[in-house]
Formats: sequence, C-alpha cells, structure tokens
Amino acid sequence: MSAVAVRTMFRSHPERPSNADAISHCIEACFACVETCTACADACLAEKGVASLIVCIRLNHDCAAVCAATGSILSRANKVGHRQLLEAQLTTCIAFARTCAAECQRHADMHKHCEICAKACQHCVESCTEMLTSMRMPA
Repeated sequence: MSAVAVRTMFRSHPERPSNADAISHCIEACFACVETCTACADACLAEKGVASLIVCIRLNHDCAAVCAATGSILSRANKVGHRQLLEAQLTTCIAFARTCAAECQRHADMHKHCEICAKACQHCVESCTEMLTSMRMPA
C-alpha cells in the first residue's frame, strides 16, 4: 500500500489519528524494508560465497519479520492506551533495521544488493525515529 493510500485512509478514519503523515511514511518505509531484506536474502543465497553471508541472510530475515509486524501494527490506527507498546515496537524495529543496515554495508562493496538493502534499512531507521519523535511531541 502506498503512503498516499495510507494517508487517505487515515484522513477518512472516524478517529482521525494525529501524525497521519509520519505514520504513513513509517508504514511505507517498513514495508519497503521487508521487500528489500527479503530480496537481499535471496540474492545472498545465490552468491558463490554464501557461507560468508550467513549472518547477513539471518539478519535480513529477522529484520523483514520485525518490519512487517511494525508496519502492520502502525496500519491499525486505534492506538489509545498502547503508546508504550508502540514505542517499544518502533524501538525494536529501529534496532533490527540499524543492525541489518550495518551488516549489509559490510558487504556493499562486493554485492550491490547489500548496498541497496543497507539504504532501505537506514531509511526505515530514519522513518521509525521520526515516528517516535512525533509521538513524543504533544499533538
């Protein structure tokens, strides 16, 4: 789902969630990270030196799983009373995406797919951090 579609959904939501732009941007970044990490893991598996990419592949899969959960949770707008849980999920997503980005960056000179994945993970980190910041400011 595109960020535009998500923003449109939030604007039509009966509860009109605050920070709709930050939420939709974060959702888009999370799901882009899921797709990129999944594709990177698959590309790593096709490399001749796959044994040297085991850590990268595992982090790609873990990061994709955490980002998918985060994007799904954020897509459900009714978060009344669950602020701490959402902050914990975003913090977890940031940690996984940051770690995956660092690991992919280690291989970026040799594998273009890892460079692409590192950038997507870093974008997810930035989007989730922006979301956390917007949550902590009074609406």
